[in-house]
Amino acid sequence: MPNVHGIEFSANQSELVKDLVRELLKDGNCAVYALNNMKPNGELRMATTVPTPNQREVGGVFLRIRPGINQATIVRPMNAKAGDPLTKLAKLTQAETLEMIRIWRKETKSGPILIKSTPASTKPINPTATVQSNQSGL
Repeated sequence: MPNVHGIEFSANQSELVKDLVRELLKDGNCAVYALNNMKPNGELRMATTVPTPNQREVGGVFLRIRPGINQATIVRPMNAKAGDPLTKLAKLTQAETLEMIRIWRKETKSGPILIKSTPASTKPINPTATVQSNQSGL
């Protein structure tokens, strides 16, 4: 059975999972890791950060994939509202599945971090107003 990041999937499942993971990695700012201790066969996860040994929880998990007998199962994140709680991974619905996972990433606030520009002064600067006030004082 082929391995995908340390989790064993059947031959037809592994190609679908690899394609899905490749597409999501192209979006950037995410990592893939395996949880081998999950029963019965483990779980593949995608998050914004990979857990470290001293970190009990990982933030930003937006995708969980479990191997199955016939098809891999995608588990909806707890913070997400859209979609079904369990989704079977199939070639025919892969585009819709990708869109749903991207929605989950937004809902769980796991999207790429955007750097906000600092706003300038809220008061508009009008150079002619200061010149006119100075001239009237003369």
